[in-house]
Amino acid sequence: MATKGTWEELFGGGRKWRVAEEVSGQARSHGFTVTFERGRFELPAGAAFQSVLSTNLGRRGFILIETNADGSLDLPGSRIAVGEHSVSRAREQFSAVW
Repeated sequence: MATKGTWEELFGGGRKWRVAEEVSGQARSHGFTVTFERGRFELPAGAAFQSVLSTNLGRRGFILIETNADGSLDLPGSRIAVGEHSVSRAREQFSAVW
C-alpha cells in the first residue's frame, strides 16, 4: 500500500477513533450510490475513493470518528473515510481504533 505518511499523525500519540456504526443507508455522490452499513461502506463497480492515508484507490472501507481518550465523547468534525486494511493496521500497530 502506498501511504501519504500521515499514520503517526492520525493514530499516534494516544489518539483514539471508533467506527461510525450509526451511519447506515445510502447516499448519492458524483452520479453513483454509496451504501453504508454500520459505518462500513462499499462503492459500486467503477467507482473508487482515496483515503487520507493512501494514494491507492479503493471501493470498501469505514467511516471513522475521533473520540476523546476514553471513548466517551466524539470530537466534532473528525470523520474520515479509510480502507479496510487501514482500520486493521490502526488497530494492530497503534491500538487507535475501538
